[in-house]
Amino acid sequence: MSWIRAVKKTLERFEVSLEETQRGNLLVKPIKQPNFTLMIIVRRMQFSLDMKIEMIGILDIPEDRVRDRERSQLLKKMLSESVELEVKGVLIKRVEIRRWSELPALKNKIPLPDGGELFSMLKNDKDVEKDIKKSRLELLEIFPRLIPAELLEYYMLASGRGLVIGRLVKEYLESPPSVSWILRAHLMYGMPFGGGGTGRSYLTVLGLAKKVEGFTYTSLLP
Repeated sequence: MSWIRAVKKTLERFEVSLEETQRGNLLVKPIKQPNFTLMIIVRRMQFSLDMKIEMIGILDIPEDRVRDRERSQLLKKMLSESVELEVKGVLIKRVEIRRWSELPALKNKIPLPDGGELFSMLKNDKDVEKDIKKSRLELLEIFPRLIPAELLEYYMLASGRGLVIGRLVKEYLESPPSVSWILRAHLMYGMPFGGGGTGRSYLTVLGLAKKVEGFTYTSLLP
């Protein structure tokens, strides 16, 4: 069974629509949350037969919540709030929450506000660690989309963790046509497509997206 069929079989019990992209990846769209889409991509690890799976959540901030003149300001606020959550330990797991590791490089090139509120909110939310431990997530990065939407799938397939800082990103930050959060979940190596691992990971990313959405409306938007 192909990985696409295995994932579809696991996720079809949820209220979602499932479709494949032209590049052969899977789009998962929750029926009750139209501003959220999950893209699932798989790549073979270098020098290994193992497959790596990523779940990339795209949380769009609706246009009626952001006026044109506020987009750039909001995007920079979101960027300053970017975080990552990493699962550590083998027998006894713990979740380390920290500011996004790409922020220092970005701050050297782009003036950004201090941020840190999203970090504090997630760190103080006991359900976050509990839910992540139940999933197959190894690392979850939360940051705003910094490139046009039509380039996102290509970038995610071509890149590792690093964010390439170039003219495209700088131009997008100054005049973004839309604003979205990215929740990039790196899952444990191997092929965690069957059983409950994929379903639990999907629900974990979806649940975190709802927390991030609530934070955006209450803390970042007037």
